[in-house]
Amino acid sequence: MAYGIIHDQITAHLCVEYFTVVHPPIFHTQSPTVLAFCWGIAATVGIGAVFGSVLAEVSQSEGLPPYPILRLCRLIFVLLATTALAAFLAGLLGFELSRYSLISPPVAFAQLISPARHNRFMAVWFAHGASYLAGLTGGTFLILHIWNQRGRPRVLALFPRTKPAIIRALFLAALVALILFIRFARS
Repeated sequence: MAYGIIHDQITAHLCVEYFTVVHPPIFHTQSPTVLAFCWGIAATVGIGAVFGSVLAEVSQSEGLPPYPILRLCRLIFVLLATTALAAFLAGLLGFELSRYSLISPPVAFAQLISPARHNRFMAVWFAHGASYLAGLTGGTFLILHIWNQRGRPRVLALFPRTKPAIIRALFLAALVALILFIRFARS
């Protein structure tokens, strides 16, 4: 969530319209700081909880020695830094492509955003897309990397047999259900 908040603080101050025009009006404010804080949490809490839970399972599950926590933290930091770099470079690309009129906001959005803000809007849009892509891809790679490093331990069973395994499975199922409810109940 910290990454999402920092990322959104930067992008909301570059182009608040990305949050006020493209996103549903869940948070009734025009403040870039408040919008960035709220959307930074809303956009990352679900996927962060799921990835974090799965990462905890593959790195600390029973049967094999746990993955060293300091190495795990270092890999997570590298993932977040790589995601930030991807967002930065994609933002620059989006800005430049828009500045040279090679791309433009979709018509529905362009009509609601001042033409003077189109370049910034495209920069923010590209930065967010790259951030999601790099984060999801990198998070998946990190989970698979650690799972392989630990000898591919059995993490989740279709029908868990031990009490901790049942609790983990119920927790993950409840987490996924909550994320889906929050995401689609407002639609």
